[in-house]
Amino acid sequence: MRTIIGCISMLLVALPAVAATKSVTLYLDGARVENSVVTSGSYLEIPLPAGAAADSLRIKPQGSARLSRVEVVKARPEPKLGRELARLEERRELLHDRLKALTTREDIFKAAAKSQSGKAPRKTKANPEPLASVRQGTDFAISQLEGVYQLRRKTEHDLKNVEAQLASLKKNGNADGSVARVWLTGKGGRVKASYLRPDVKWQPLYDVHLREGNRLELVMRADFPSLGKDATVTVVSGALDAPLPHPVGQSVAAPLAPVVTLFLPLEKEQVVSAPQPVVTFTFRNVSDRALLPGEATCYRQGEFLGIVPFADVAPGETREMTCGR
Repeated sequence: MRTIIGCISMLLVALPAVAATKSVTLYLDGARVENSVVTSGSYLEIPLPAGAAADSLRIKPQGSARLSRVEVVKARPEPKLGRELARLEERRELLHDRLKALTTREDIFKAAAKSQSGKAPRKTKANPEPLASVRQGTDFAISQLEGVYQLRRKTEHDLKNVEAQLASLKKNGNADGSVARVWLTGKGGRVKASYLRPDVKWQPLYDVHLREGNRLELVMRADFPSLGKDATVTVVSGALDAPLPHPVGQSVAAPLAPVVTLFLPLEKEQVVSAPQPVVTFTFRNVSDRALLPGEATCYRQGEFLGIVPFADVAPGETREMTCGR
């Protein structure tokens, strides 16, 4: 037992310690992800998600660290994850095969039902009730078709669940991603790795509050997918490929966190109360911030009036909106 514990301890000591911090800058059309990685050894691995743009990876040594070699390889899932992915992929293929077989059965029973309905009934000694025989054959074909349709719905539902499980496992386990393998000269050092993700972006959402005294309170929020609890997130009101310098970013704590709150003057407000309240109003953007297009949730004196599109409003510009229809 002591020998085993000693071997494990030596192995743990031999493995380089790696620590990483992650920052994400979200744009309106994508994101830039930066990882700062510190290692006590001369080798480290940086996982890259499937959504990372090809050829966008940049790795920069920090301090006294020097890059010796970098290569990017396809990520290999953990054995347990790999087995589960293989099981689900096999299940998916079986469900696709079942759908093909059901299509063939459907064609067969459709043809049988059509054949039965197209028969000219003729009374004979062997078939004294020809109409009953035709109805019986048609009813049988139709009942078989009903069974095919029911099984198809169930198969399509099962296939949808399998696809969702595969997508979730691949995303969380980075099965479709890659890994940057980095070798450093000497032992210990820090590198910064960055890449672009066109599939991750932020969208402005607004809370529009019509207050008393001809005032409009406008809260802009940042809507974006969860990026992990350890990620530092900044939103920028611009595009990734916009000319430099980019607008100054603003740090946000979590999805739907407020970005800015503005109090703007209402220049006109018209309320139609029946059958349900509808408000048309005009406001002026007296701030120096461009209000980006998105969606707005409207409130008037605390009452929810619905969700409407929000068009962009430049500084100094006037905009009319209608909430409640």
